This record gives sequence, C-alpha cells and structure tokens, in this order.
Amino acid sequence: MDIIAPIALLGAIAAGIAAGFMLWTSQNAVRAGRGALFHTERQVAHDRAVRARLTALALGGVAVVFLIINVITSGSAGVAIIPTATLTRTPRPAPSMTTATREAIVATLMPTATPTPPLATAIVVNAGEPGLRLRQAPNGQEIDYLKDGTVLELLPEPQIKTDDGIIWQKVRDPQGRVGWVATAYIANQ
Repeated sequence: MDIIAPIALLGAIAAGIAAGFMLWTSQNAVRAGRGALFHTERQVAHDRAVRARLTALALGGVAVVFLIINVITSGSAGVAIIPTATLTRTPRPAPSMTTATREAIVATLMPTATPTPPLATAIVVNAGEPGLRLRQAPNGQEIDYLKDGTVLELLPEPQIKTDDGIIWQKVRDPQGRVGWVATAYIANQ
C-alpha cells in the first residue's frame, strides 16, 4: 500500500497535464474552424474540437480519481508523505571503573618525564682566519668556516683519529648544520 499513493499522485499529475494539452488542442481546432472557407472544413474543425474537449474532460476525471486514490492510501490531501529512516545515537552507560584501573590507565597515557642529560658543548678557539673548517666527514668536503667563539654542540659519536694524526669530533653548529671539526681547535665549556 505504501507504493500506491506516490504512483496515484504521479498518475494524477500526468492525467492533468494531458487534459490541459487536450484543452489547448480544442482551442486550436476552434480557431481553425473560424478561419475555414468551406463548410466541410468548419465541420471537421468543430468535430476535432468536440473530441479534444471530451478527451480533456475524461482525462480530468482520471486525474481526480487518481487524486482520490492518493488521498485514501496516504491519508493526506494530495501529497504523498514517504517516511524516511533517521539515525539516532543512543548513549551507552559508561563502564564502571575501579580506582586502581583508572590510575593504571592514567599512568599508561601520561608521559613520564625522563631527565635528559645536558648537552655537551664546546667553543671554537685559536682557529685564526678564515676560521675552523666544518666538514662533512673527517678530512672531507668543507661545509663552512666557524669563527673563534662559536659555540658547538658535541654529538655523542666517538671521536675519529685519521692517519695524519688529527682527532675529529662530530658537532652541530648554531645554524643546525652537522659536521666534523678538528678537536685541536675546540675547548669544552
């Protein structure tokens, strides 16, 4: 029964449109009959107008019948109301939790503060001009020159001694660049 109301409404609309079209056709037939020169032409136009009006009347009756069916099956005055499902969220009760369980969850979720060791730093000394070379690797390609007084962060990599006897330390400069410097030109702070 739920499908009958919308179908009846669509049928009523279609029949109403067709009835309107037939009325328009009958008016055109009447106009054609007025302009006819011969009696036979007028008679044909008159017959066409009468048929179109009768057809419009019949289609209007069909539209009314469909509207009545729509009203009876849907319970409204010509408008089919189709119920739609709506989603609702049902709140769930919170699970009961013991104090020990709650503390365990909080302890798991809360970050623990672990003391970080202070960063070891050194300062560039006695580098001269143009400054201490910051290199990509021990005895590697130069990145930049560091002036005397530049504070460097000593990285926790082991120092490397090259064949030429220079000891190298991996560092980070104030601009965040990482490289290697000769330890002879840095002093721990």
